[in-house]
Amino acid sequence: MAIDFDDFDPVIVTISRNEVIAGDVSAAASVLGRFTKNPDIARSMFERVDVAFHGYDQDARELFEIPEVRDFVYKLDDEFPFWLFFLSKQHLGLQAIALCFLPPFLTEEAKKTVLPQHLDRLLNNRWRPAINHICEFAGFTEDDIEELSERVLQYFFNGPLPFEDE
Repeated sequence: MAIDFDDFDPVIVTISRNEVIAGDVSAAASVLGRFTKNPDIARSMFERVDVAFHGYDQDARELFEIPEVRDFVYKLDDEFPFWLFFLSKQHLGLQAIALCFLPPFLTEEAKKTVLPQHLDRLLNNRWRPAINHICEFAGFTEDDIEELSERVLQYFFNGPLPFEDE
């Protein structure tokens, strides 16, 4: 079945609580993997994806505080580390994914010192190599990569970016 990704804006990958509990990343990995099939699809899906976890509305904890969600995200990231390229910087999915890699339950003071260090390690050791790979695959220039890197930093330090008028 052919999918015209131009019909979807944004594409929301919904992950169910059952998938999380089972640790089954196959459905999410399959959907996300479609975006890397060829450079044209990758470019068309650039920053047009969001991730949502379904079935946690009644849980008082934040998603990143739930061990099963964290484990699921680690496992999914092993198969698809291209979050910075595909996930929207205007929605909260990227934040939810990133927070799963950062220490939970920190005091406000610890968040100011510990989180930036862990985020820096995550970006430099895991996600920047992945973004460089997918950007090269999609035919992005060095300037494109630099602009994307700036948006990523703005997103993580200032929150989701405002929607732009089309």
